[in-house]
Amino acid sequence: MRIVDARAMPIDHEDVIAVTSSSVYYREKVGRTTFSLYRFDEENAAVTQLNRHPYEDYGYAKLFVDRDIVYFLNEIPDGQGVIKTELIAFSYEEGTEEVLTMFEKRGNSTLFWVLDNRYFLFLTTFESSESDEAWLYDRVTGQRERIRDERLVGKTERFRELYLFTTNFNGVPYIVCNARLDEFDYYDALDNGRISPDDPIDHSEALLICTLDEVVEAIWDQQDELPFDDILRLHGEGDTVQYLGDNDGILRFSAFVDALNEEVIYDLTAPDVLHEVSVVDWGAYEPLDFTYDDIGSTIFIKVDESDMHTEVIDITTGARYIDVNPFERVISQRYLVHEYTDGLTSGVILFDLELEERFAYENAYFMVIDDTILILSMSSI
Repeated sequence: MRIVDARAMPIDHEDVIAVTSSSVYYREKVGRTTFSLYRFDEENAAVTQLNRHPYEDYGYAKLFVDRDIVYFLNEIPDGQGVIKTELIAFSYEEGTEEVLTMFEKRGNSTLFWVLDNRYFLFLTTFESSESDEAWLYDRVTGQRERIRDERLVGKTERFRELYLFTTNFNGVPYIVCNARLDEFDYYDALDNGRISPDDPIDHSEALLICTLDEVVEAIWDQQDELPFDDILRLHGEGDTVQYLGDNDGILRFSAFVDALNEEVIYDLTAPDVLHEVSVVDWGAYEPLDFTYDDIGSTIFIKVDESDMHTEVIDITTGARYIDVNPFERVISQRYLVHEYTDGLTSGVILFDLELEERFAYENAYFMVIDDTILILSMSSI
């Protein structure tokens, strides 16, 4: 693992495509809708544009990367309310594009998720008088079908968030769905009268699972609900199910029960098995701080702090760490990381345990991608 300082690049974390041993691949936006793809070579600081013509996306322009292919949308409005949309598969290493399909819809479409490098899940939003819609496209057969399960678009606009993950058990691909209540959108829906506290809406948070084949078959069969099974479901106000990361191919989640003030850390080890990693009694630590490390699947609790040192516990292993400066994360058992805010300034401090060196980056935050700690500028957010 290495550190790359990319603060000079006009990008944020959503623009990063990939990092190799010598280059950074990224998207650069011009204005609100236009973007191009570039490669930055570290050796000579050369910047190379990869695409032959700029792309446009008038919605939430999300990138999906699978090996050396990045997927995104290119939208071309006709001026009459219809948008011609191209689904692009772009090889950033070769600098070549393939238009997988093209469709025309009123409203604006967002590429919401890519499943198994074959199925593309879209959300299309219309004018307020119409309903949003979710639909699926199969790049192999060319088949398209609207998804009738309203959980994918939300019964009260966007107050429910879904995070989808694909994983394999014994060679069978599964979709794992972390259905979380978006607290802010939910209360906004209450304030605006779209729902009331007495509405029969499932406020629970859940962890759902289904084989990819069963989900796709249900969509083609136009079923009203996709056949997800509950792995975990919480029902209390303040309860949360949260995705923590991927640990050697095993998905890790936490389940917090507000009434108990207790959080359980789980690894998903089989389609119907949640392996309990650890239990946190927050009453034993409050009001001390804690943070999730959703990159390394580690949770730290700050247990002691003075002018001379800070001590934290990794509750998934029980390991204790002490450093003169506070830190919240350990990456690859080598880098101690501290993100700080001082007035209007934010930054990152990294301590390399192997080299015994400390690195400080002002006006910065970081992400981990392709075995690289990438330092990005706060100014680009």
